Amino acid sequence: MALSADALTSLAALKQYLQIEGAQHDDLLESLIEAVSAQFNQYTGRKLTARDYSHLAADAAYDPDNALLDGSGQAELLLPQYPVISLSGVSLDGQDLNLESLALDRAAGVLSMRTGGFPRGRGNLGLRYRAGFATLPPDLAQAALEQAATRFQESAAGHGRLGLSARTLADGSVSYTASGLLPQVREVLDRYRNRFAL
Repeated sequence: MALSADALTSLAALKQYLQIEGAQHDDLLESLIEAVSAQFNQYTGRKLTARDYSHLAADAAYDPDNALLDGSGQAELLLPQYPVISLSGVSLDGQDLNLESLALDRAAGVLSMRTGGFPRGRGNLGLRYRAGFATLPPDLAQAALEQAATRFQESAAGHGRLGLSARTLADGSVSYTASGLLPQVREVLDRYRNRFAL
């Protein structure tokens, strides 16, 4: 099984982190990486790894949710995916705009008209752009490793109870609870939540 473009860490990095040699658990580890990556994307409301977006149905990168936007009458437009790596085209009501008439804050994903504003309209702005992290920030990469490693350790293969974490109570008994995001992982992900998801 090969990891998808959404994977937030690699099999080699996870195996090194867990100090696992051999290929016995590779399929499980890869499925955990995919699950954690999907969970991170869902939690943050973003697609964290770099990818292309296009409003054109004929493009392989067609994604109307992220590339076909509503004009608000304002000078600034918040792009749903960021940071923006490149902007290759913007159209208004099907007519291409001159990119020189626009300013782009790549890190924040804010597109601005140099003069005037984006006319009001439903789905009247089409974009072709590449956004996301080409190289994952170190805190996100570490969070993905820690969360995937914890999932493995909780699994039967990791000698835990599948999907459960244990806690010793004051009376000496052990309580098992379903695990979610680790507190330190949630703290990292909160910094990357999409402004539209807040």
